[in-house]
Amino acid sequence: MRLTVIALSVLLSLTAAMGQETQQFDLKLVVKTALENHPSLTGSRAQIAGALAQLRQAKAGYMPRVDLTASYTQLHRDPSFTIAGMGTMVFGEKGNPQLSWIVKLPIFTGGKLEALVKQADAGTKASIFAFERQKQKVALDAIVAYFNVLKAHGFVKVMEDKLKALQSQRDDIAKMIEQGVATRVDLLRAETAVAAAQEELTKAKNGEALALAALANAMGLPPETTLQIASEASISDAILPDSPTDLKSAIEEALKQRPELKILEAQLAAAREGIRVAKSEQRPQIGLMLQYDAERQTIMPDMGRWLAGVMLTMNLFDGGSTKAAIDKARSDVERLEAAVAELRNGIALEVTNAFLTVESAKERVKVAEKAVETAQEGVRLVRLGYQNGVNTITDFLTAQSELTQAQVALVVALSDLRVAEAQLWFALGRDPESLLTKIGSR
Repeated sequence: MRLTVIALSVLLSLTAAMGQETQQFDLKLVVKTALENHPSLTGSRAQIAGALAQLRQAKAGYMPRVDLTASYTQLHRDPSFTIAGMGTMVFGEKGNPQLSWIVKLPIFTGGKLEALVKQADAGTKASIFAFERQKQKVALDAIVAYFNVLKAHGFVKVMEDKLKALQSQRDDIAKMIEQGVATRVDLLRAETAVAAAQEELTKAKNGEALALAALANAMGLPPETTLQIASEASISDAILPDSPTDLKSAIEEALKQRPELKILEAQLAAAREGIRVAKSEQRPQIGLMLQYDAERQTIMPDMGRWLAGVMLTMNLFDGGSTKAAIDKARSDVERLEAAVAELRNGIALEVTNAFLTVESAKERVKVAEKAVETAQEGVRLVRLGYQNGVNTITDFLTAQSELTQAQVALVVALSDLRVAEAQLWFALGRDPESLLTKIGSR
C-alpha cells in the first residue's frame, strides 16, 4: 500500500512537471498568441458590435411601429348636458378606461431612412477597418518585442563570449607566471577584467528577462508568464517575407490597403449621406396609421373599434434650422475630403521613411559585420603577440573591448534592421494573418 502511494505521488509530480513545461515561441506563435489574447482587440470587437447594432437600428426605421396606449380617466360625475324643455341628457360614465393599439408605417421620408441606413453601414465598415488596423498594431508591437528579446539574447551571447575570452586569457597568464614570462600585475588586471565582464553579463541577463516580460505584455499575457524563445531563433535571420523591392510599388500598395485611409473614406461616405439626411427635412413626410381600440372612453362618440389614415407632414418654416444643418453636413464633407488628401500624403511619407530606414539598416549591418571581422582578427593577433612578449595586457584588453563594442553594434544593427522591416510591413498595411500564412509556408 505504501509503495502504491509513493508511486502515485511520483506519477502526479511527473504529470505536473510535464504540464508546466515552458512552451517555445517563434515569431509565428508570438503573433498568433498576441492576436488571440491582446485586450485591445476585445475593445475593437465591441466597437464593431456597437456599429452593427446602430445599423440594425437604422434599418428598423423601415418597419412598422406598434405602440400600446392605455389610460383611465375618472370624472367628477357622469358627463351630461341640459336642453331647455327636454331635461338633462347623460352621454357617458364617470369612469373611462382606454386601451388602443396604434400601428405607424413610413411611406416616404424624403430619403432620410435610406441615408441613415447608408450612414450606419459606413460606420460599420469604419469600425471593421479600425479593428484591422488595431490587429496590425498589436502584431507590430509583438514583433518588435520579439526582436527586442532576440537583441537582448544577442547581448547575453556577446557578454558570455567576452567572459570566456577573458577567463581564457587569465588562465594563460597564470600559466605564463609559472613559466616566469608574465607578471603578477598582468594577472591582477586580467582578474579585474573578468569580474567586470561577469557584472556586464549579469546586466545583460537582466535585460533579457525584462525583454521577455515586455514580450509577454505585448502578447496580452501576464508579465510574469514564463516564456522561452525557440532555440533556433536568431536576430541575424530575415523572417518577414515579401518585402517590396522599390519605393514606388511600396507606396502604391500602402495607398490601396491601409485601413486608416479606408476608415476616412467610410466616414466621408457617411458625411455625404448626412447631407441627404439634413435635406430630407425640406421634403414631405408621408406615413400610414392604423388604430384599434380594445377599450374606448364613453365620452367619445361611437365610431367603431378601428380607424386608419394617411399622415403628411411638411416643414414650412423652422427659422433656418434645416439650412444650417445642411451647411454643417457640407462642411463635414469638405473637412473629411481634406483629411483624406492629407492622410494619403502622410502615408506616402511614412512608407518612404520606413523603406529608406530598411535600406539604411542593411548598409549598417554590412559595416558592422566587417567591423566584427576586423576586431576578431585584432584580438587574435594581439593575443598571439602577448604570448610572444610583443604586446601588453593593456593591448589585449583594449582589443577585446573593441571586439565587444563591434559585436554589440552588430547586434543593434541587426535588431534595427528586423524592426525596420516590421515597421515597413506596418506602414504597408499588410494583414497579420497573411504574415502567419507566409511564415508557416516557408
